[in-house]
Amino acid sequence: MEQNLFVLLCITAAVASFFVVIPTNYLQHLPVYINVCVAAFGVFVLLLLCEASRGRYRTTALFFLFMVLLNVIWFPNGASDGSLPLYFFCLLMYLPIFFRGRARWLPLVLLTLDGIALMALELRFPEWVTPFQSEQDRIADNMVGFAVTTVCCGVMLWSLLRNYEKEQTRLVTVNEELQRAIVERAAVEGALLQNRELLNSVIDGTTDAIFVKDISGRYLLFNSAACRMTGKTQEQVLGRDDFDVFPPEVAGTVMAMDQEVLTGNRVQLGEREVGGAGGRFVVEVIKGPLHNKQGQVVGLFGIARDVTQSRRMAEELRLLNEELERRVAERTARLEVAMREQEAFSYSVSHDLRGPLRHINSYGSILLEEFGPDLVPEARGYLERIRTSSKRMGDLIDGLLELSRIGRSELNRGTVNLSELAFGIGCKLQDSEPSRRVDFLIQPGLHVEGDRLLLELMLENLVGNAWKYSSVRERARIELGSSLHEEGEAFFIKDNGVGFDMAYRDKLFGAFQRLHGAEFEGTGIGLATVKRIVERHGGSVWAQGVVDEGATVYFTLPRG
Repeated sequence: MEQNLFVLLCITAAVASFFVVIPTNYLQHLPVYINVCVAAFGVFVLLLLCEASRGRYRTTALFFLFMVLLNVIWFPNGASDGSLPLYFFCLLMYLPIFFRGRARWLPLVLLTLDGIALMALELRFPEWVTPFQSEQDRIADNMVGFAVTTVCCGVMLWSLLRNYEKEQTRLVTVNEELQRAIVERAAVEGALLQNRELLNSVIDGTTDAIFVKDISGRYLLFNSAACRMTGKTQEQVLGRDDFDVFPPEVAGTVMAMDQEVLTGNRVQLGEREVGGAGGRFVVEVIKGPLHNKQGQVVGLFGIARDVTQSRRMAEELRLLNEELERRVAERTARLEVAMREQEAFSYSVSHDLRGPLRHINSYGSILLEEFGPDLVPEARGYLERIRTSSKRMGDLIDGLLELSRIGRSELNRGTVNLSELAFGIGCKLQDSEPSRRVDFLIQPGLHVEGDRLLLELMLENLVGNAWKYSSVRERARIELGSSLHEEGEAFFIKDNGVGFDMAYRDKLFGAFQRLHGAEFEGTGIGLATVKRIVERHGGSVWAQGVVDEGATVYFTLPRG
């Protein structure tokens, strides 16, 4: 309460000093010295307000600062004829709020002596007093003093009454909480009793053996499951140690583990084989120390679970896993052999097809060179079709070989700058057809992690496609950049070419699949190669297009 009131009083004093007292003194033609002192007081009050905003409340400094101000302007401001005696009443009211115990007596004595001294000096030296120029000025000064004093005292009185109401409310609330706590304590005690009965029911009803021992190893708790496991009754176990429950060799092992738990003051997990009325079985035991309120070890607890069946199942599962791993290894080996044979077959077939194609192309060229003038135009057209088809077949074989090489090659991963690769490919394409007008928009700094040669081949296919299908435009535009998608950051190659129908997008990345006619060269291998390269790098590829507006191919790769 005092902190908020102190801040409020500082604000009130500063506002009154600068906007009430100083203008009033100026209108009354009081000495400039008084306004200088009041202004200095206002500045110091603002400094105290800044300190309060930092959590440092200088309540004593404000008291003495105000008292010093009243002393230095007492005689120039009409002494007891003016409003200054009213301000002493503010100081008297300030004392019991911000000073506690013996700390308030010294300021009170000083304030009283100061008032007496000022009155005595005024009576002894009346010539020191600067009188008001008129009765109206004196009345005005007293009215301003009364107003400021009323506001300050009202603020303090309002704060006191508000704090009193809060305290009354707090006491009522505390009393209600105390009564509620008494009721709740009675309910808690009843719940504790019920929980204790419930806990005992759970301990006796669980299938795990639960036991508690004191520091000397005597049993304090031994539930029904523990009795079934050991074949003993609670009367035979409670108050006794392990030598009365287990054979001597087992009891020694159990007590050694107990000592490790007690001396190490930590939970331990172990397994052991015990015998009971149902035969011998394996139990998993968890033991931990018990502590009193002071943190001293006073005993230990234990939970034992019959894991005979689970251990048997785990062994069977291990044998099944070994058999499964053996079968997987065999099938993997057979699959690898089959894949190597398939790759070798594709590679050899592709190479073996080159010979007949070379012969067809060569003999076709010989026929055109030696017998071309004697052939009718229709025959020469047939020979040209043979040569074109053999060349296309050769391109298809090259595409198959490229796909086979991508599947077999090792990935040499490193940081690759896609922007630089795309720029180089664009320069090569522009040099090959300098008459075309193509704008390349390449986002700089696109670094990824991957095989440089394969990624360069991927970009050659993508940029080459964009170059090819935008050839119908008078001014083509090819763009490489990145954007955010559902799968994260994706790179894209965008053109303003002929585009494609989205109804056939599933065929776009298949081998030998073409969505355009013979007006555009190609074998249908390029995008299949792109897909295989992207997937080998752990990414994905997809495309979007609009007929006669352009196409965009998106792909994801690990960032470098």
